[in-house]
Amino acid sequence: MELGAYSVYAWAVFLYLGLLALICIMRAFYTRGDKDFMLGGRTVTSSVLVFSLIATWIGSGSLLGGAGLAYRQGYSELWLSVGAWIAILFCLKIAPKVRHLSGITLPDILERRYNSFARLLGSIALIIGAGTIVGYQFKGGAYVLELVARIPHEQGLIIMAVSVVLLTSLAGMKSLLSIDIVNGILILLGLFAAIFLLMQEVGGFAQMKSQLPKTHFTLFGGRNVIWGIAVFFPVFLLLLGEPSMYQKFSSAQHEHTASRSIFWWFLGVVVIDIAIATLALLGKIKFPLLEQLGQSDRVILDIARFGLPTWAGVLLLTAAMAIIFSTANSFLLAPATNLTHDIIKRFVAKKMKPWQIVFVNRLSIVFVGGLAYFLLTQYKNILEMFLSAYTMMGAALTPALLAAFFWKRATTAGGVISILGGIAGTIGTKYLFGIHNVQAFAHKQLGILPGELGEYVIIPAALFSTFLLVMISIAGPEPESEKWLPFFETKEADEI
Repeated sequence: MELGAYSVYAWAVFLYLGLLALICIMRAFYTRGDKDFMLGGRTVTSSVLVFSLIATWIGSGSLLGGAGLAYRQGYSELWLSVGAWIAILFCLKIAPKVRHLSGITLPDILERRYNSFARLLGSIALIIGAGTIVGYQFKGGAYVLELVARIPHEQGLIIMAVSVVLLTSLAGMKSLLSIDIVNGILILLGLFAAIFLLMQEVGGFAQMKSQLPKTHFTLFGGRNVIWGIAVFFPVFLLLLGEPSMYQKFSSAQHEHTASRSIFWWFLGVVVIDIAIATLALLGKIKFPLLEQLGQSDRVILDIARFGLPTWAGVLLLTAAMAIIFSTANSFLLAPATNLTHDIIKRFVAKKMKPWQIVFVNRLSIVFVGGLAYFLLTQYKNILEMFLSAYTMMGAALTPALLAAFFWKRATTAGGVISILGGIAGTIGTKYLFGIHNVQAFAHKQLGILPGELGEYVIIPAALFSTFLLVMISIAGPEPESEKWLPFFETKEADEI
């Protein structure tokens, strides 16, 4: 009986991977050139864009790290998510402007607002940061394979890396958009079926609340508002510097298409973040010893495998793989496109033909996938990787990007030095001063309790980057209007 049930879980995951492969192969036949591969031909509708943005943002950081934190701390874990929610609202202004600029990548924006050196620096930061994020998607997928098929973790990492690289390289954005629709539906069905069944089992929300610590339902989980602010900013900064998001805004049919997708993206992410936290807390009731065993990050996977009827467990495990694959595919395509479009095509081989660009982009996907696998070996756990990605992308890029869209006075020198400062601040925080020393200083001088993630260590790097941006911009001459004007105007849909 156990063997039969076990086989069902494994076969469900493998069939899901086969479905993704079939979709990607079919979409590859409709990929005609570099614009199709990188941007889906700029024909993406708002409904498709919504599913893709949701599926991309909800990754293994949410499924494993976020769920594990909710298991340990309760709903106060959502302060990490609130940073993303507010950042998405900023995109109401940013998304139509990105589509209006008609670039391809985030570094396109940096060069247009600042210069080619900003493009190069931004590309380096994105390749490292996004590569780190891809790496922890590999790790999340390996957890699932280990659980459902008893594949050793190291072999699971290799299977995940090869699968993600192959699927992404087949049709690029064309395939990503198609599989994100499937993945988005699976995520919603899997999470809510599990919550419904477990909530019935415990007797409703009131009974759930009575069986858990009271601090799990307070605003700050026993901490203070300073802690809430400190954990808010890392995710806020990361989302606004997230390269796949800008690439997808550029792929929209029109400016109003990009703009209209933001509200539903916001709503979808809020609902799913709360659902993941709720499911983790239900899992704490069903599996109360996971924290003692050091396995709280796997609470949702254990719910799927051991805490639900087989059909619901299969659905939730498939949703878990959908969460991981969508994020891995998007975060792999974005830096590979950066490498191809922003470095190789821009500085090395400027006269490549469309088919050559697609070929080089596929090679870049393989390279970045290999880099992600290497970075994976440099970190002890998913949350530490998540933090490093936050810092590299959020501190180095977000201040300069926000200034590009919202501050006309930002100068080229200010933007470039800001990006350099963010990279230097990241290296300084992580390697020169040490994360634990930064935490100890913040605790002693500011009274900020050290969270288990060291979440707020991005803030010194981001402050340093912002300080350089403001001071150097103010000290220099005002930029010419052609530098900032395209970032403060949009066209009506009928003019596009």
